Amino acid sequence: MMMTLTEAADRLDEFRAMPAETEWLDFKEAKHNFDIEELGKYVSALANEANLHERDSAWLVLGVKDKRDAATGLRPIVGSTFKNGAAAMNELKHLVAQGTSPSHGFVQVFEVPHADCGAGARVLMFQIPPAPRGQPVAWKGHFYGRSGESLGALGSKFEAIRMQSAALDWTAHCVSDDLGLLSPDALERGKALYAKKHPRRLDELQQWSADRFLEELRLSRHGVLTRAALLLFGRQDAASSLGDVSPRLTWQLLTDQDEPLDYQHFSLPFVVAVDDLVSKIRIHTVRILPPGQLAPLEVPNYDDWVIREALLNCVAHQDYALGGRVQVKESTSLLLFSNAGGFIPGSIEKVLDASHATHLYRNPCLADAMVELGLIDTIGSGIKRMYRTQRDRHFPLPDFEIGQTPPVVTVRIYGREIDPAFTRALLQASDLSLAEVIALDHVQKRRPVEAAMVRSLRAHGLVEGRGQRLSISGSVARMTGQEVRYTLDRGLDAQHYKGLVLGLLRLGPQRRRQINELLRDKLPDSVPADKRVTYIKNLLQEMAYRDQTIETDGGQTQAARWRIKER
Repeated sequence: MMMTLTEAADRLDEFRAMPAETEWLDFKEAKHNFDIEELGKYVSALANEANLHERDSAWLVLGVKDKRDAATGLRPIVGSTFKNGAAAMNELKHLVAQGTSPSHGFVQVFEVPHADCGAGARVLMFQIPPAPRGQPVAWKGHFYGRSGESLGALGSKFEAIRMQSAALDWTAHCVSDDLGLLSPDALERGKALYAKKHPRRLDELQQWSADRFLEELRLSRHGVLTRAALLLFGRQDAASSLGDVSPRLTWQLLTDQDEPLDYQHFSLPFVVAVDDLVSKIRIHTVRILPPGQLAPLEVPNYDDWVIREALLNCVAHQDYALGGRVQVKESTSLLLFSNAGGFIPGSIEKVLDASHATHLYRNPCLADAMVELGLIDTIGSGIKRMYRTQRDRHFPLPDFEIGQTPPVVTVRIYGREIDPAFTRALLQASDLSLAEVIALDHVQKRRPVEAAMVRSLRAHGLVEGRGQRLSISGSVARMTGQEVRYTLDRGLDAQHYKGLVLGLLRLGPQRRRQINELLRDKLPDSVPADKRVTYIKNLLQEMAYRDQTIETDGGQTQAARWRIKER
């Protein structure tokens, strides 16, 4: 039940009288401002502490001193003008949701008026929900916690939250002792997979009954089947034994404009359904011309192992308690795999970093059985292998989208090159670390790259330029036959665009709108549509301040006219 403003004011009085701050409650004066980065860290810390202390909420209170007044026994109210107005508050909520992983916001934000507040001020009470069971909340990739009143790293408490998922494993629940719910064909398929993964146990396997086989996979206990057993080996009608959920896989064929062309649903057993779904994906040959070779390489647009790893990881990590289904969307040169639930490791960077290796799953019972059957690798090694396989095939690397609301994990697998120059650079630069390859992949996708990675790529002679103009280097351009693309990206044609601007201004002073209309469709393909106005702005500023060839008439931004500068 949502709290009213009056109830929040009463809660504020209770908090002010408490002898000390706690791990789940913090006061800040913040009379006029509060650093957004600091606020994000507190959201992470307070959410994690609320989880550990089994609180229904944590609280960050702005506009109140953190030390009690000796005379009144209450913390004095000073009020805060931080984020006054609905627009400013909505922007803050968006920034917090965007910066936390899994995406985490506020239950409510109360703006409590008080006589001790100055003009336009109030007490801000941020009600923060606890971190989800088994999922610590991070702020920009870092996990925060509290030690008494101090903010710091979550430390050992991180694993305490992570281990909660094992205790809540939906797939481990025992549901039936009826072996008739199992598909004989699926069990045979499972035994074949087990024999391939454990060839030395083939003689034993041939003697095992279905019950013994499931016990070995820890999918049954004393003859009672778990939900995981039914997911993998259950007959289609066994879904009714899983409760209110109806697990299934869905394949959709879409145009590049996301218009549906075809679809099919796949029900239990998943050990068979996965093969059926994979057979729907269209495989054809793609030709890639390596540097210095005359004959192209012929490779399939998708690697079978990568497809299966992405799909089976969705099956292993789906939050079945949320309902929904695992989805695979196929378009001309793209596969999108998605499953319900947050990304338990917190970030892809942590998975790829060996020092942060984890073997925690949302569904340990199901995932462990799938590992035993050779269906998936462990969480860290599988994703790393996906990246390496795509890199070795000279294709763009996978993209992971996490932190969505409601929680969904989406994996994007590319079936063709994005930029031949970068793809061939990946082929040529075989000594790059995986982190450097990922950074180079970000460059070809026009995504931000950390400064340290830019320096590393620059040291390899692979990129040049800065910021949004970071682009393929001249040496790689010559190596890959992309000299024209390089020339445009480098801005060596800037004189051409400047000449067009000067030609327009010779007709008389012009507003920015007319200049945009002149240049927008003439810029190279390397400048994305949503960046072209910024590109033109930078070009005009360069002409005005460095070249000293143009100026404005001094009017307001929208009404200002550009003209040729008199010398």
